[in-house]
Amino acid sequence: MPNVMDFRLNRRALLASAAASAAAGVMARSGSAGAQELSKVVAWETPYLGFFFFVVLQEALKRKAESLGLQFVGKDANGDSNAQVNDWNSLLLQKPRYLISDALDSELLIPLTKKAKSLGVPVGMVDTPLTGGTVAASVTFDNRQSGVMAAEKTAELLTKKYGSPKGSVLNNYGSLTAVALRNRKEGFEETLQSKYKDIEVISRPQNNQHEEALAVVSATLRERPDLDAIHMPTDIFVVDARKAMETQKRLFPVGHEKHIILTSIDASPNALEWVKAGEIDADIAQDPIAYVEIVVDLLEQYTLKGQPVPAGPYENKKYFWEKGTIADSPSGPLLTIPPYFLTKENADDPRHWANVVTKVWKMEQNAG
Repeated sequence: MPNVMDFRLNRRALLASAAASAAAGVMARSGSAGAQELSKVVAWETPYLGFFFFVVLQEALKRKAESLGLQFVGKDANGDSNAQVNDWNSLLLQKPRYLISDALDSELLIPLTKKAKSLGVPVGMVDTPLTGGTVAASVTFDNRQSGVMAAEKTAELLTKKYGSPKGSVLNNYGSLTAVALRNRKEGFEETLQSKYKDIEVISRPQNNQHEEALAVVSATLRERPDLDAIHMPTDIFVVDARKAMETQKRLFPVGHEKHIILTSIDASPNALEWVKAGEIDADIAQDPIAYVEIVVDLLEQYTLKGQPVPAGPYENKKYFWEKGTIADSPSGPLLTIPPYFLTKENADDPRHWANVVTKVWKMEQNAG
Protein backbone atom coordinates (compact mmCIF):
# COMPACT_ATOMS: atom_id res chain seq x y z
CA MET A 1 0.00 0.00 0.00
CA PRO A 2 1.24 3.55 0.74
CA ASN A 3 4.56 4.98 -0.43
CA VAL A 4 5.96 8.47 0.16
CA MET A 5 9.22 8.93 -1.73
CA ASP A 6 9.18 6.56 -4.69
CA PHE A 7 8.63 9.26 -7.28
CA ARG A 8 11.81 11.01 -6.14
CA LEU A 9 14.05 7.94 -6.27
CA ASN A 10 16.16 6.68 -9.09
CA ARG A 11 14.54 3.25 -9.30
CA ARG A 12 16.97 1.98 -11.90
CA ALA A 13 19.91 2.59 -9.58
CA LEU A 14 18.07 0.99 -6.68
CA LEU A 15 17.24 -2.08 -8.73
CA ALA A 16 20.90 -2.43 -9.66
CA SER A 17 21.89 -2.12 -6.01
CA ALA A 18 19.37 -4.75 -4.96
CA ALA A 19 20.55 -7.10 -7.71
CA ALA A 20 24.15 -6.69 -6.59
CA SER A 21 23.18 -7.47 -3.00
CA ALA A 22 21.36 -10.59 -4.15
CA ALA A 23 24.31 -11.76 -6.21
CA ALA A 24 26.61 -11.32 -3.23
CA GLY A 25 24.26 -13.37 -1.11
CA VAL A 26 24.19 -16.21 -3.64
CA MET A 27 28.00 -16.37 -3.61
CA ALA A 28 28.14 -16.22 0.17
CA ARG A 29 25.94 -19.19 1.03
CA SER A 30 23.64 -21.81 -0.38
CA GLY A 31 21.22 -24.07 1.41
CA SER A 32 17.60 -24.40 2.50
CA ALA A 33 15.55 -23.84 5.62
CA GLY A 34 15.25 -27.58 6.14
CA ALA A 35 19.02 -28.11 6.13
CA GLN A 36 19.70 -26.12 9.28
CA GLU A 37 18.28 -25.64 12.75
CA LEU A 38 15.34 -23.29 12.50
CA SER A 39 15.79 -19.87 14.02
CA LYS A 40 13.26 -18.63 16.59
CA VAL A 41 13.47 -15.12 15.14
CA VAL A 42 10.62 -13.81 12.98
CA ALA A 43 11.77 -10.82 10.93
CA TRP A 44 9.40 -8.06 9.83
CA GLU A 45 10.00 -5.09 7.54
CA THR A 46 7.23 -2.51 7.34
CA PRO A 47 6.98 0.34 4.85
CA TYR A 48 5.62 2.69 7.54
CA LEU A 49 4.72 2.93 11.19
CA GLY A 50 3.21 6.38 10.88
CA PHE A 51 -0.10 4.97 9.63
CA PHE A 52 -2.42 2.94 11.84
CA PHE A 53 -3.01 0.21 9.26
CA PHE A 54 0.69 -0.71 9.35
CA VAL A 55 0.82 -0.50 13.13
CA VAL A 56 -1.91 -3.15 13.14
CA LEU A 57 0.03 -5.33 10.70
CA GLN A 58 3.06 -5.20 13.00
CA GLU A 59 1.03 -5.79 16.16
CA ALA A 60 -0.64 -8.80 14.54
CA LEU A 61 2.74 -10.31 13.73
CA LYS A 62 4.08 -9.65 17.23
CA ARG A 63 1.07 -11.40 18.74
CA LYS A 64 1.27 -14.31 16.30
CA ALA A 65 4.99 -14.79 16.95
CA GLU A 66 4.43 -14.71 20.72
CA SER A 67 1.68 -17.32 20.44
CA LEU A 68 4.18 -19.65 18.73
CA GLY A 69 6.96 -19.00 21.21
CA LEU A 70 8.98 -17.06 18.65
CA GLN A 71 10.92 -13.79 18.89
CA PHE A 72 9.88 -10.75 16.84
CA VAL A 73 12.38 -8.33 15.27
CA GLY A 74 11.33 -5.52 12.97
CA LYS A 75 12.43 -2.54 10.94
CA ASP A 76 10.56 0.48 9.57
CA ALA A 77 11.42 1.93 6.14
CA ASN A 78 9.46 5.10 6.92
CA GLY A 79 8.23 5.35 3.33
CA ASP A 80 11.70 5.11 1.75
CA SER A 81 12.19 2.35 -0.85
CA ASN A 82 15.97 2.58 -0.52
CA ALA A 83 15.67 2.11 3.24
CA GLN A 84 13.45 -0.92 2.69
CA VAL A 85 16.15 -2.55 0.55
CA ASN A 86 18.72 -1.86 3.26
CA ASP A 87 16.39 -3.20 5.93
CA TRP A 88 15.90 -6.45 4.04
CA ASN A 89 19.66 -6.88 3.70
CA SER A 90 20.17 -6.22 7.41
CA LEU A 91 17.43 -8.60 8.50
CA LEU A 92 18.59 -11.35 6.14
CA LEU A 93 22.05 -11.21 7.71
CA GLN A 94 20.39 -12.38 10.94
CA LYS A 95 19.18 -15.52 9.10
CA PRO A 96 15.72 -15.44 10.67
CA ARG A 97 13.14 -18.20 10.59
CA TYR A 98 11.46 -16.22 7.80
CA LEU A 99 11.17 -12.63 6.64
CA ILE A 100 7.73 -11.08 6.22
CA SER A 101 7.24 -7.71 4.54
CA ASP A 102 4.83 -5.32 2.84
CA ALA A 103 6.36 -3.82 -0.29
CA LEU A 104 6.76 -0.14 -0.96
CA ASP A 105 7.81 -1.00 -4.50
CA SER A 106 6.53 -4.24 -6.01
CA GLU A 107 9.52 -4.64 -8.34
CA LEU A 108 12.45 -3.32 -6.34
CA LEU A 109 12.63 -6.14 -3.80
CA ILE A 110 12.50 -8.97 -6.34
CA PRO A 111 16.31 -9.52 -6.51
CA LEU A 112 16.48 -9.78 -2.73
CA THR A 113 14.14 -12.78 -2.72
CA LYS A 114 16.95 -14.66 -4.50
CA LYS A 115 19.37 -13.64 -1.77
CA ALA A 116 16.88 -14.82 0.84
CA LYS A 117 16.58 -18.18 -0.91
CA SER A 118 20.36 -18.58 -0.99
CA LEU A 119 20.43 -18.01 2.77
CA GLY A 120 17.63 -20.46 3.40
CA VAL A 121 15.28 -17.73 4.61
CA PRO A 122 11.70 -18.08 3.33
CA VAL A 123 9.97 -14.83 2.39
CA GLY A 124 6.33 -14.05 3.03
CA MET A 125 4.60 -10.95 1.61
CA VAL A 126 1.44 -9.32 2.92
CA ASP A 127 -0.85 -6.56 1.65
CA THR A 128 1.28 -5.47 -1.34
CA PRO A 129 2.85 -8.48 -3.06
CA LEU A 130 5.79 -8.58 -5.44
CA THR A 131 5.38 -8.91 -9.20
CA GLY A 132 8.10 -11.55 -9.46
CA GLY A 133 10.84 -13.31 -7.54
CA THR A 134 10.74 -16.27 -5.17
CA VAL A 135 8.21 -15.80 -2.39
CA ALA A 136 7.04 -18.77 -0.31
CA ALA A 137 3.60 -17.31 0.41
CA SER A 138 1.81 -14.01 -0.17
CA VAL A 139 -1.51 -12.84 1.25
CA THR A 140 -3.37 -9.84 -0.14
CA PHE A 141 -6.88 -9.02 -1.24
CA ASP A 142 -8.48 -8.30 -4.59
CA ASN A 143 -7.41 -4.68 -4.89
CA ARG A 144 -8.72 -4.28 -8.40
CA GLN A 145 -12.15 -5.59 -7.40
CA SER A 146 -12.21 -3.21 -4.44
CA GLY A 147 -11.78 -0.34 -6.91
CA VAL A 148 -14.53 -1.78 -9.11
CA MET A 149 -16.86 -2.03 -6.11
CA ALA A 150 -16.18 1.58 -5.11
CA ALA A 151 -16.86 2.71 -8.69
CA GLU A 152 -20.12 0.79 -8.91
CA LYS A 153 -21.27 2.19 -5.56
CA THR A 154 -20.40 5.72 -6.73
CA ALA A 155 -22.38 5.20 -9.96
CA GLU A 156 -25.30 3.80 -7.97
CA LEU A 157 -25.39 6.82 -5.66
CA LEU A 158 -25.06 9.28 -8.54
CA THR A 159 -27.98 7.54 -10.26
CA LYS A 160 -30.01 7.92 -7.07
CA LYS A 161 -29.14 11.63 -7.01
CA TYR A 162 -29.73 12.48 -10.67
CA GLY A 163 -31.94 9.69 -11.99
CA SER A 164 -29.12 8.44 -14.21
CA PRO A 165 -25.39 7.81 -13.73
CA LYS A 166 -23.87 11.22 -14.28
CA GLY A 167 -21.85 13.82 -12.41
CA SER A 168 -18.23 14.32 -11.40
CA VAL A 169 -15.94 12.35 -9.10
CA LEU A 170 -12.41 12.98 -7.84
CA ASN A 171 -10.18 9.93 -7.56
CA ASN A 172 -7.33 11.04 -5.28
CA TYR A 173 -5.17 8.00 -6.02
CA GLY A 174 -2.00 6.81 -4.28
CA SER A 175 1.51 5.85 -5.37
CA LEU A 176 1.51 3.62 -8.45
CA THR A 177 4.81 1.85 -7.70
CA ALA A 178 2.80 -0.29 -5.26
CA VAL A 179 0.82 -2.82 -7.28
CA ALA A 180 -2.03 -2.81 -4.75
CA LEU A 181 -2.70 0.91 -5.20
CA ARG A 182 -2.17 0.63 -8.95
CA ASN A 183 -4.86 -2.05 -9.13
CA ARG A 184 -7.27 0.01 -7.03
CA LYS A 185 -6.89 2.98 -9.35
CA GLU A 186 -7.35 0.89 -12.47
CA GLY A 187 -10.40 -0.90 -11.10
CA PHE A 188 -12.07 2.35 -10.07
CA GLU A 189 -11.31 4.49 -13.10
CA GLU A 190 -11.67 1.86 -15.81
CA THR A 191 -15.07 0.82 -14.47
CA LEU A 192 -16.43 4.37 -14.54
CA GLN A 193 -14.83 5.30 -17.86
CA SER A 194 -15.93 2.15 -19.68
CA LYS A 195 -19.45 1.76 -18.29
CA TYR A 196 -20.58 5.24 -17.27
CA LYS A 197 -19.75 7.71 -20.02
CA ASP A 198 -21.60 10.60 -18.36
CA ILE A 199 -19.57 10.41 -15.15
CA GLU A 200 -16.52 12.65 -15.29
CA VAL A 201 -13.48 11.20 -13.52
CA ILE A 202 -11.00 13.75 -12.18
CA SER A 203 -7.86 11.70 -11.56
CA ARG A 204 -5.24 13.33 -9.33
CA PRO A 205 -2.37 11.80 -7.29
CA GLN A 206 -1.54 12.38 -3.64
CA ASN A 207 1.56 10.09 -3.45
CA ASN A 208 0.48 8.80 -0.04
CA GLN A 209 1.17 12.04 1.79
CA HIS A 210 -1.37 13.73 4.06
CA GLU A 211 -0.25 17.17 2.91
CA GLU A 212 -0.75 16.31 -0.76
CA ALA A 213 -4.10 14.63 -0.17
CA LEU A 214 -5.37 17.69 1.68
CA ALA A 215 -4.01 20.03 -0.99
CA VAL A 216 -5.49 18.05 -3.88
CA VAL A 217 -8.96 17.72 -2.38
CA SER A 218 -8.95 21.37 -1.31
CA ALA A 219 -7.92 22.57 -4.76
CA THR A 220 -10.47 20.37 -6.51
CA LEU A 221 -13.28 21.59 -4.27
CA ARG A 222 -12.35 25.19 -5.08
CA GLU A 223 -12.14 24.50 -8.80
CA ARG A 224 -15.29 22.40 -8.89
CA PRO A 225 -18.13 23.80 -6.78
CA ASP A 226 -20.29 21.18 -8.52
CA LEU A 227 -18.15 18.19 -7.44
CA ASP A 228 -20.42 15.24 -6.66
CA ALA A 229 -18.12 12.57 -5.26
CA ILE A 230 -14.67 11.79 -3.87
CA HIS A 231 -12.91 8.44 -3.77
CA MET A 232 -9.84 7.86 -1.58
CA PRO A 233 -7.76 4.70 -2.16
CA THR A 234 -7.34 4.08 1.58
CA ASP A 235 -8.95 5.25 4.82
CA ILE A 236 -5.61 6.77 5.82
CA PHE A 237 -6.39 9.82 3.70
CA VAL A 238 -10.13 10.11 4.27
CA VAL A 239 -9.28 12.38 7.20
CA ASP A 240 -7.71 14.80 4.72
CA ALA A 241 -10.73 14.74 2.43
CA ARG A 242 -13.03 15.37 5.37
CA LYS A 243 -10.82 18.21 6.63
CA ALA A 244 -10.84 19.85 3.19
CA MET A 245 -14.62 19.60 2.96
CA GLU A 246 -15.09 20.88 6.49
CA THR A 247 -12.78 23.87 5.90
CA GLN A 248 -14.76 24.86 2.83
CA LYS A 249 -18.08 24.22 4.62
CA ARG A 250 -18.97 21.36 2.27
CA LEU A 251 -19.00 18.47 4.74
CA PHE A 252 -22.60 17.27 5.07
CA PRO A 253 -23.94 13.90 6.27
CA VAL A 254 -25.26 11.16 4.01
CA GLY A 255 -28.79 12.10 2.97
CA HIS A 256 -28.25 15.87 3.03
CA GLU A 257 -28.95 17.53 -0.33
CA LYS A 258 -25.45 19.06 -0.35
CA HIS A 259 -23.68 15.84 0.67
CA ILE A 260 -20.59 14.92 -1.38
CA ILE A 261 -20.45 11.16 -1.94
CA LEU A 262 -17.38 9.71 -0.20
CA THR A 263 -16.01 6.20 -0.68
CA SER A 264 -12.82 4.53 0.52
CA ILE A 265 -11.06 1.22 1.11
CA ASP A 266 -9.72 -0.47 4.30
CA ALA A 267 -12.60 -0.53 6.86
CA SER A 268 -10.39 0.87 9.62
CA PRO A 269 -11.75 1.65 13.10
CA ASN A 270 -12.28 5.28 12.07
CA ALA A 271 -14.15 4.21 8.95
CA LEU A 272 -16.33 1.83 10.96
CA GLU A 273 -17.47 4.74 13.11
CA TRP A 274 -17.99 6.98 10.05
CA VAL A 275 -20.14 4.31 8.39
CA LYS A 276 -22.21 3.77 11.54
CA ALA A 277 -22.67 7.54 11.93
CA GLY A 278 -23.70 8.04 8.29
CA GLU A 279 -20.71 10.25 7.51
CA ILE A 280 -19.24 8.14 4.69
CA ASP A 281 -21.20 6.40 1.95
CA ALA A 282 -19.23 3.21 1.52
CA ASP A 283 -16.06 1.57 2.78
CA ILE A 284 -14.61 -1.65 1.41
CA ALA A 285 -12.84 -3.95 3.85
CA GLN A 286 -9.49 -5.62 3.68
CA ASP A 287 -8.07 -7.54 6.66
CA PRO A 288 -4.53 -6.81 7.89
CA ILE A 289 -4.82 -9.18 10.85
CA ALA A 290 -5.72 -12.06 8.54
CA TYR A 291 -2.85 -11.18 6.20
CA VAL A 292 -0.24 -11.69 8.88
CA GLU A 293 -1.79 -14.61 10.74
CA ILE A 294 -2.38 -16.59 7.57
CA VAL A 295 1.01 -15.99 5.97
CA VAL A 296 2.66 -17.26 9.17
CA ASP A 297 0.38 -20.31 9.20
CA LEU A 298 1.26 -21.10 5.58
CA LEU A 299 5.00 -20.72 6.21
CA GLU A 300 4.85 -22.91 9.32
CA GLN A 301 2.53 -25.57 7.93
CA TYR A 302 4.10 -25.94 4.51
CA THR A 303 7.29 -24.02 3.72
CA LEU A 304 9.27 -24.94 6.83
CA LYS A 305 8.33 -28.57 6.25
CA GLY A 306 9.70 -28.47 2.73
CA GLN A 307 6.27 -28.51 1.11
CA PRO A 308 4.83 -26.04 -1.40
CA VAL A 309 1.78 -24.03 -0.37
CA PRO A 310 -1.10 -25.79 -2.14
CA ALA A 311 -3.24 -23.93 -4.65
CA GLY A 312 -7.01 -24.01 -4.44
CA PRO A 313 -9.91 -22.81 -2.27
CA TYR A 314 -9.08 -21.49 1.19
CA GLU A 315 -11.61 -21.30 4.01
CA ASN A 316 -11.24 -19.85 7.49
CA LYS A 317 -14.35 -18.90 9.44
CA LYS A 318 -12.30 -16.95 11.97
CA TYR A 319 -12.52 -14.05 9.51
CA PHE A 320 -15.62 -12.25 8.26
CA TRP A 321 -14.90 -12.99 4.59
CA GLU A 322 -14.44 -16.74 5.36
CA LYS A 323 -13.41 -17.90 1.87
CA GLY A 324 -10.57 -17.00 -0.49
CA THR A 325 -8.42 -18.61 -3.17
CA ILE A 326 -4.74 -19.58 -3.30
CA ALA A 327 -3.36 -19.43 -6.83
CA ASP A 328 -0.01 -19.30 -8.57
CA SER A 329 1.36 -15.80 -9.20
CA PRO A 330 4.59 -14.45 -10.76
CA SER A 331 6.18 -14.50 -7.29
CA GLY A 332 4.71 -17.77 -6.01
CA PRO A 333 1.57 -18.92 -4.12
CA LEU A 334 -0.81 -16.02 -3.50
CA LEU A 335 -3.91 -16.08 -1.29
CA THR A 336 -6.39 -13.47 -2.44
CA ILE A 337 -8.95 -12.39 0.13
CA PRO A 338 -12.22 -11.07 -1.33
CA PRO A 339 -13.22 -7.46 -0.58
CA TYR A 340 -16.59 -6.74 1.01
CA PHE A 341 -18.59 -3.70 2.08
CA LEU A 342 -18.52 -2.60 5.69
CA THR A 343 -22.12 -1.55 6.39
CA LYS A 344 -24.25 -0.36 9.27
CA GLU A 345 -25.85 -3.80 9.30
CA ASN A 346 -22.63 -5.81 9.67
CA ALA A 347 -20.49 -3.24 11.53
CA ASP A 348 -20.83 -4.94 14.93
CA ASP A 349 -19.57 -8.33 13.77
CA PRO A 350 -16.64 -9.16 16.10
CA ARG A 351 -14.58 -10.60 13.23
CA HIS A 352 -14.00 -7.21 11.57
CA TRP A 353 -10.37 -6.25 12.13
CA ALA A 354 -11.53 -2.85 13.36
CA ASN A 355 -13.49 -4.50 16.15
CA VAL A 356 -10.64 -6.85 17.03
CA VAL A 357 -8.08 -4.08 17.50
CA THR A 358 -10.36 -1.74 19.41
CA LYS A 359 -12.41 -4.16 21.53
CA VAL A 360 -9.99 -7.06 22.04
CA TRP A 361 -6.54 -5.49 21.68
CA LYS A 362 -7.72 -2.17 23.19
CA MET A 363 -5.85 -0.08 20.59
CA GLU A 364 -7.02 3.40 19.63
CA GLN A 365 -6.70 4.85 16.14
CA ASN A 366 -5.47 8.40 15.72
CA ALA A 367 -6.22 10.57 12.68
CA GLY A 368 -4.05 8.39 10.38
